[in-house]
Amino acid sequence: MEYNLLSQINPSRHNWCIRVRVARMWTVSGTSKGRSFSGMEFVLVDEEGIGITASIGQKDMNKFAKLLVEGHSYMIKKFQVSRQVRKFNTVPNKQSIFFTSWTTVEELSANLATNLPHYFFNFIDFEDLDHKGRKGDGLVDVIGQLTTIHPVVQSSSLNGSSVRRSVEIRDLSDRVLPVTLWGEHATSFEDEFLIETIGNDEPVVIIFAGMQVKTFFGATTCASGSATKWYINIDTPEVNAFRASLEGRGSEVVLLPGDGGAAAGAIDDATSNRKSISELLSLDPHDNNDVHFTCDAKIKEIDVTNGWWYKGCSKCKRGLKPTFEGFECTNCDEMKPVVIPSYKLNVVIEDNTGRAKIFLFGGVAEQVVRRTAADLVEESSSNQILLPASLRSLVGRWYVFQVVISEQTFRTGQLCFQARRVFMAPTVAGEQSRCASGDVRGPPGGSFAAGSSGKETEDGPTLTEVVLDPEGGPTTPPNGKNSLTKGKEVPPGANEESGSALGKRSRSARKELFTSKKEKASAD
Repeated sequence: MEYNLLSQINPSRHNWCIRVRVARMWTVSGTSKGRSFSGMEFVLVDEEGIGITASIGQKDMNKFAKLLVEGHSYMIKKFQVSRQVRKFNTVPNKQSIFFTSWTTVEELSANLATNLPHYFFNFIDFEDLDHKGRKGDGLVDVIGQLTTIHPVVQSSSLNGSSVRRSVEIRDLSDRVLPVTLWGEHATSFEDEFLIETIGNDEPVVIIFAGMQVKTFFGATTCASGSATKWYINIDTPEVNAFRASLEGRGSEVVLLPGDGGAAAGAIDDATSNRKSISELLSLDPHDNNDVHFTCDAKIKEIDVTNGWWYKGCSKCKRGLKPTFEGFECTNCDEMKPVVIPSYKLNVVIEDNTGRAKIFLFGGVAEQVVRRTAADLVEESSSNQILLPASLRSLVGRWYVFQVVISEQTFRTGQLCFQARRVFMAPTVAGEQSRCASGDVRGPPGGSFAAGSSGKETEDGPTLTEVVLDPEGGPTTPPNGKNSLTKGKEVPPGANEESGSALGKRSRSARKELFTSKKEKASAD
C-alpha cells in the first residue's frame, strides 16, 4: 500500500496516509476558559527518522485510547495536519497531526515495521540549555550519566502540597545538570532505576525526554511534566556512544538517604563520642583534629549577619570569586561558571550546658531544610539576610549534630565547628519536658513521611539520619572569615576540610532490596 513520509505531509489536504511507530505517548489535562479537558499526545517516527507530534482530543479518546500502544507501529489515514503553534512542543517539527472522527488506525505486522526506529529524541547539549530556557519555545531531551539521586521531598504552598525529587546527571565534559522530577515521576523513579540496574555495574546512561527548561538566578535546570519519560541504558547509537566514552570514569550512583533510608550503622554514628556543648567548647583542637563528635541540642537561632546563602558554582558547589566581568570558580577553573544559590547556615545550638555556633553548608543544610537554597531564593527573596519561613521553622527543633572541629579554628584562634551529618533526635524517657515546653524534636512539619523511623520501638528509641552532604564533605561559601563571633564570615579555605560520602546504597544492597521487584516485573 502506498503511503507518505512525514517530510511530505502538510496542511494542504486531509487524506494523507503514513506508516509510523508510536515512540512515546502520554495523557494531558488542564483547564481552558473555565472548563476542564483531557486528551492524548504521541511522538510518531517514520522510516526516515523524522518525528512529529500527534494529538487526540477528549471527544475521540474512547475511540483511539485502546487502539494505540507505545512502541507499536501503525498505518494511519485521514487526519488533519496543522502548523505547530504550541509553546511546549516536544518535536522540532513545523507540523502537527490531529486525529479526527474519520481517522483510521491499522496496526502493522512485525516484518513491515522493521525499518521504523523505536525511539525519537531531540537532544540538546547542556551548554545550550541556557539559551533554550530563555527562548522558552519547546521541550527538550537530554542524555547524561546518572550520578546522584536525592530523596523525595514533600512541600506545601498556596497551590497545595507537592512532591518532588532531584537527580543529577553529567555530560562528557563533566558539566552537571540538576533534574527535578515532580509528582508520580518523583515517587516512581528510584524503584524503576533499581529494577533496571540490578546486577549491572556499568555506568548508568539515562535519557530524560520531554523536559521543561527553567533558568533561575543563572542556573539552568530541567523539570518534568506530563510529556516526560526516561530511558535507562537503552540500546541506541547515542547511548552506546556515550557509554563508550565513559570508560574509566566510574559507575557509582549515589542514593542519598531520605526519611526512611538511614545509612547502615546510623544509630551508632548518632550516639558515638557524645559530648555536651560545654564539653565541645573545652576540647583541645590539636588533640581532636578531624575527630567526629555528636551533640544532642536544639537550634536556638540562625545568624544571618553574613547571609544564609552564597553564590556557588553549579559544577563543584564551591564558592565563586567575584571578577570585573562576573564570577569565576577557582576550584574547577571555570571562567564563566553557572551561579547557583547554596546554603551557608550559621546556626546557634543550645543544650542545658551552654550554646555554640556550628556551620551547615550545602547538602547538609539542604537535607535539614528539605528545600534547595535555589527554591527558597526563588520562592521568598534573593535578599541574603532575609530569613525565609522554611528556615525560621527550624528554630526550636532538636537534632543530633555530628560535628568536627573546623580548620578555621587554627586560622582564627577561636574554636569553630562544622556539621558533617545531622540526625533526628529521639524523644526518650525523662526528656518529655523539653518537648512540652515548646521545643520540637525532628524535621520541619513535626513528622516524617510514611516509612520513617523517628519513634520508639520495643528495643528503645530509634534514630533516623536526615542529613547527608551530597558532595561527601562541606561546600564552600565565598570569601569570608569564620569564627564563633557573630558577624564574622566563613573563609574561602573552608573547602580544605574533607569528608567521605556516606549513606550510599551498595549494588549488593540494591540486589537484596529489589530482586523481588525485578522478578515481579519479569513475570508481568
